[in-house]
Amino acid sequence: MWFATLLTSGAASFGRILIAGLLPNSVTIVFVWLLIRAHSFSGASDWNLPLPTDLKTDLVQVLFALLVITLLTVLVQPFQVRMIRLLEGYWEGWWLTARIAPVLVEYQTRKRETLAARINDLGDRIGELRDSAVETLQEQRKRQRYQARMAAARRRATVKLEQYPRPTEQDPQTPLLPTALGNALRTGETSAGERYGLNTLASWPRLYPLLSEKLATLQASARDSLDAAANFCVSFFVVALIAVVALADEPKAYWIPALAFSLCCLSYLGSVAAAVTFTTYLRVAYDLHRFDLVKALHHKLPDTPAEEYELFASLSEFFRAESADVIADGLVLDLLADRLYDHSAEPD
Repeated sequence: MWFATLLTSGAASFGRILIAGLLPNSVTIVFVWLLIRAHSFSGASDWNLPLPTDLKTDLVQVLFALLVITLLTVLVQPFQVRMIRLLEGYWEGWWLTARIAPVLVEYQTRKRETLAARINDLGDRIGELRDSAVETLQEQRKRQRYQARMAAARRRATVKLEQYPRPTEQDPQTPLLPTALGNALRTGETSAGERYGLNTLASWPRLYPLLSEKLATLQASARDSLDAAANFCVSFFVVALIAVVALADEPKAYWIPALAFSLCCLSYLGSVAAAVTFTTYLRVAYDLHRFDLVKALHHKLPDTPAEEYELFASLSEFFRAESADVIADGLVLDLLADRLYDHSAEPD
């Protein structure tokens, strides 16, 4: 039994490493290896040179490439979160990007406002068509086709608008991020637990260990898809930059960096789609397991939504409190003094 569990766990871990690490990194390493073999950095490329010639030499080079890919994956893995945050648009730490960010945030703000206005306009036009009178069967069919097209356009605009964080009573001025990926993830980070009074960012690390096995698997799969798409985006972007440098004097090969940049954009769109799925499972986790967090903390389960919101609001304040602002010793007495514990589930 333990051996089967070990194999299953190992296969799952290797699958994540393969999809989110080895394959994206191999794109960059193999491309650079081909450019070096073709002498692209020192003149015109000779694409006959990368073809296999000597089995022994080629095998050594392949093994060396695999070693480099593995080392690169190990070295880059600790920076996975930072890379995702870079694609999200957390650019305050760099001089240039910190000045570009406000421009892109303004673009994202106007895009959200445009989508909201378009949804309202399409809704009004659909209502007008529904209430308008028609005289002939041909006019009725024409109206139905036009109404169906507008309803489809309204659904598409609604789906896009749902990828933006919405203002709440606690935070009416929810700031947007410069990128679509950042806004798609922030949508879940500002709504999953907040619907019940819980701060998502502060409570998620405590809720995640309590998830059911099936939901944890689905959530991890969505996260792996997000990481893989983001890593491929970065890899293809690096490939495009290297291709521009290596093939600058070969106009006939300009399709290579163009293709790499297109794949970079496609991977980025895939990361946004994966982020939408991830935030969906994030909300589901709070819907199904928020009371498991209450039980794990041995607090009394609330009887009404009002009690639930009050409990979670106080817990969020407790989770977010930092020792730099509040004395950590006895913090529970300051923030949770009026709470009653429940130890009924403990064995005698």
